[in-house]
Amino acid sequence: MIIVGGGLGGLLAAARASREHKVTLFERAPCLGGRFRNIEHDGHVLTTGALHMVPHGSTGPLGRMLSSVGANVRIVDSRPWGRFLVDGRVMRLSEIRRSLPRRERLNAAVLVARMRLGAGPDRPVDEFLSSLFKTPVVHDAARAVLGWSLSCTPSDVPATELYGIVKNIFRYGGPGVPMGGCGAVVDALRGVLERNGVAIRHERVNRINVDDGAVCGVETGEGTYEDDIVVSDVGIKQTIGLCPSGTFERPFVDVVKSLSESGGIKINVSTKDSLLDHTGVLFPLNTQRVEGVNQVTNVDPSLAPEGRHLVMFHQTLRGKRIRSEAERGLEDIETLMGDRRFEVLCVQSYFGKNPVNRAAAGHDFDPSLPVRGLYAVGDSVKDVGGIEVDGIALGVEKMWGAMKRKMQKVGDS
Repeated sequence: MIIVGGGLGGLLAAARASREHKVTLFERAPCLGGRFRNIEHDGHVLTTGALHMVPHGSTGPLGRMLSSVGANVRIVDSRPWGRFLVDGRVMRLSEIRRSLPRRERLNAAVLVARMRLGAGPDRPVDEFLSSLFKTPVVHDAARAVLGWSLSCTPSDVPATELYGIVKNIFRYGGPGVPMGGCGAVVDALRGVLERNGVAIRHERVNRINVDDGAVCGVETGEGTYEDDIVVSDVGIKQTIGLCPSGTFERPFVDVVKSLSESGGIKINVSTKDSLLDHTGVLFPLNTQRVEGVNQVTNVDPSLAPEGRHLVMFHQTLRGKRIRSEAERGLEDIETLMGDRRFEVLCVQSYFGKNPVNRAAAGHDFDPSLPVRGLYAVGDSVKDVGGIEVDGIALGVEKMWGAMKRKMQKVGDS
């Protein structure tokens, strides 16, 4: 088996498959992990993309997969999962619900019950919620939660995706912080790959070879590597581009080309004065742009110099004016930090060829691509309700199941 791309999806796929198959993994960068790596900055441990958090903690899809492949990572579950900042007051979700008019409280109770059982209507979240709630706090909370989780606005997310997210929260629980940050997950997976004999080649894949409707290997600058199974972790658009012209039917190519990505901005702040008194997420509702905040040093102080905290603020990228969007986020941070003294370590933006997700929520692809032996994993194959890295883990499991079924079918024929 050949895996193209050493981001989290590729690493998970390699760890999962290498227990039963000989695996070769190609990664063009000199290091593994993609947007889930640690980077040092002025004594603080930042990341190449993620927020040092796992959406469903130790009991979610990623936590379970790490345990199943033998990757030893300690994930500390957040307590509480999250809080909402409403007009300067920190509130629980239950308090927000109790503050609603009686009719809307009933609507909320019925909605949650339906979310646990049904698939949801095929309507945008903002339109769907407007039919049930007139109180602004509900819509502000949806904006914050979806922005933090998906880097999308409620008008861009189908209600089916919101239903899926709620189901997964009930099934798996809330977020957690891996001790050592994102890099600890990457290091543990690298160890699994080394123990399982995975060949890791730091080479750029220039082409995925296809013959008579089936993959037959890849080409790099170093040579040709043959295999009848190729798993791509470089995004759907990039995967299509690596295959020979004419491999895919025009309608499929058109869908891929029209695919919407999601973008975001992360602002990393250092402070001696704690902003959060818990290990979960703070969702501020009266902001211009910032949708979520975490302070991971409440869990792992080693992620910042002694006596300091690392606070990360996230916002959905709206439009292409990156500097203007970041400035609005910085204004929000000034307000949220109040009298606390702080230092902005860096502002990281994710868009274009380096988005938050290569497929925006609700637009993910099936992992089995329309070429025999070609599969996809990563942030464009997250499955319904899949958030960030837990969504990627769900996609890897779905890919593995599809691959095994096809192998079984071939074996029975």
